[in-house]
Amino acid sequence: MNYAPMALLAAAVVLPGMASAQDFEALVIGNADRNGSNFYMLSLRGDIGFGAFEGISGTERNAAGGLRFRFDAAMATYDTNYNNVPGTGTGRAYRALLSYGIPLSDAATLTLIGGISHRTVEVRPVTLNSPDDSSKTGEFLSAEFEYSAEGAGTFQAIAEHDGVAADYASATYLFDLTPNFRVGPTVNYVSEGDYTRKAVGLSATYFVGDSIEIKATAADAEQQVGTNDPVDVDYFELQLRTVF
Repeated sequence: MNYAPMALLAAAVVLPGMASAQDFEALVIGNADRNGSNFYMLSLRGDIGFGAFEGISGTERNAAGGLRFRFDAAMATYDTNYNNVPGTGTGRAYRALLSYGIPLSDAATLTLIGGISHRTVEVRPVTLNSPDDSSKTGEFLSAEFEYSAEGAGTFQAIAEHDGVAADYASATYLFDLTPNFRVGPTVNYVSEGDYTRKAVGLSATYFVGDSIEIKATAADAEQQVGTNDPVDVDYFELQLRTVF
């Protein structure tokens, strides 16, 4: 029996109870591209109450420091056509992670993340050449850098390695247009086996009070599988982040 999904589910139930009531974060992401692929993710994060740095306080705009838990649950769907039979591929992923935020200054934070990732993939209907269902568990490692000083906008860079899914890298710079509204360019790159996708777009973030953040991204994206011709996969993504 594969116990990884059970362990990840237990982490989703138990870990939020360890979080400080004032430092629990929920992030919801929805992404749809022009070819009918969709991606959804729920990420829960919170303070474990260990390893907070003294002497560097940062601002409310900075990424949190110290040791935190993180649990991700995601689902992706995409169209298939094996043996000329229209179908749907579905991938589900679950991650149980720990992160450690290291303030480098009052405006910059480096966050290191690690843990386990579990992924299942299935294609329906099953045809002669459709791939078999798969279920894999592996490592997940990530590094995030954020610079967010008053009056200077926000820069964020992310590099992720998922042992059972795609590697991902992105960079975003958001300019302060008002105290509650930021907008700026974003780029990202995805790689998994012989599949790659690159995207360039524009992101905008709006803050509703002190605890809700809405982020929208529209991107010009292109994907390629092996030596096949690149395909346009422009997408729109919406994120909702809340802290309570």
